[in-house]
Amino acid sequence: MKITRIVAVALLAAALAGCGAKEDPKVASAGGTPTIAPTSDVIGAYVEAVRTYVTCLRGEGLKVTDPDAKGHFTFEGDARKLKADPKFRAAQQKCGGLLPPVPTELIEKPALTAEEIENARKYAKCMRDNGVPEFPDPGPDGYYPDNSGYQATGSEADLRAQVICSPIINGGVRIDPSKAQG
Repeated sequence: MKITRIVAVALLAAALAGCGAKEDPKVASAGGTPTIAPTSDVIGAYVEAVRTYVTCLRGEGLKVTDPDAKGHFTFEGDARKLKADPKFRAAQQKCGGLLPPVPTELIEKPALTAEEIENARKYAKCMRDNGVPEFPDPGPDGYYPDNSGYQATGSEADLRAQVICSPIINGGVRIDPSKAQG
């Protein structure tokens, strides 16, 4: 009972502390309620571009929700019927060029297990030991950095190392690198 009261008081104090904020950063919406502003200029530019895309889709008669602070939006209605609708296809053709690629800051990566992170480290070492010295180490999250400078070339050394090292991250199964390059 005592712990419940302490937690309740702490939650109430945290909620009240938020009430004293001077301004809520808001982002204009594509015709609906403002959303909380994203934290980066790259994300802000992306969300603004998504907003333009949504506005274009609405101009073509489609019902689309406002993008949130990460640029997520949804089409209203039955997805199967929507994809078959010629109006949807025409709107996609007209507006498609307005939708930029998702910035890396917004790409959600699932958390890897300790075993998966360790396997990523072993894979990187294996690649380097087998002819690809520039292959990067993964970060602490197990994902390889986008800015490592490494680019798979499809060279004989790359392909050979992939064949040798693929069982480390593929549960013991070797990959066919000619099919993986696709």
